[in-house]
Amino acid sequence: MLDDDYKTAKKVAEDNLNRIIDQMPSSLVRREGEIFAKLSVSKESYFKKLEALYAFLDDLYSFIGKFIPCRRGCDYCCYIEISISSLEAEYIESNLGIRRNLNYDKKEFFGTPCPFLDDSACSIYKYRPYVCRRHHALFDNPKWCQLDLCDKHTFPQIRCTEVDKSYHFIVMTSGAGSLYDIRQLF
Repeated sequence: MLDDDYKTAKKVAEDNLNRIIDQMPSSLVRREGEIFAKLSVSKESYFKKLEALYAFLDDLYSFIGKFIPCRRGCDYCCYIEISISSLEAEYIESNLGIRRNLNYDKKEFFGTPCPFLDDSACSIYKYRPYVCRRHHALFDNPKWCQLDLCDKHTFPQIRCTEVDKSYHFIVMTSGAGSLYDIRQLF
């Protein structure tokens, strides 16, 4: 039964991905294609570059939102690995006036809630890291996001090459590109 459910969910995800590709506004496609070229020559601070990238992702996922089951209150993804760069940790600290805990000892965080999860919602949503902004599910319900299922199957995902390249460029050229789980830092 689970295999049939998975096949159905995978088909829905594939169909949603195709709908997104077919209906994506040309302005978003153009902006995604230009974002790395723009950010790689920008003289802005690393935080400003990160904010520009985040702003684009917010616009992109505003469009994608109608195709995915991800909604406020659905917090399954807040219990899986949440990768964060040192730059993003600094960004969160500077915008929220908080300090890191620096808990480097623990390495396995699957099943442990994000420290910023508050009543099934992200308490730092405006400043959330890149990985949270890029995370999405294309199937029609969050069943496959549940912890006992989320790492058992693979589903289609939206890939934005220039966005990914921009993120890696920003964090690596900032000198703060070390990656951690968010629970190691906060």
